[in-house]
Amino acid sequence: MTRLLALGAALLASTFLACHLLGLREHVSVLSGTAPPGGGGDPSLGVVYAIAWFGAVIAAPILAIAAGVLAAIDRLRSRRPAPPPPADPAS
Repeated sequence: MTRLLALGAALLASTFLACHLLGLREHVSVLSGTAPPGGGGDPSLGVVYAIAWFGAVIAAPILAIAAGVLAAIDRLRSRRPAPPPPADPAS
């Protein structure tokens, strides 16, 4: 579970990084009703960038923190010694 949370955080962050490197940031201006500086502008690209941004800024840190907390809990559980077996009442 810890790896899945960390993988999800990495996936969200890398998706945003890819969108940013592809230059989709310019298309977000379409959401406010203005044309991008280069002209044209596909509104769906602006929405994709905005969703990727929210995923990287809001969801990815939550997933990363949850993965860290679960890893720490698992490590603490593995260090704790197992309880002794119950005594046999017949003896």
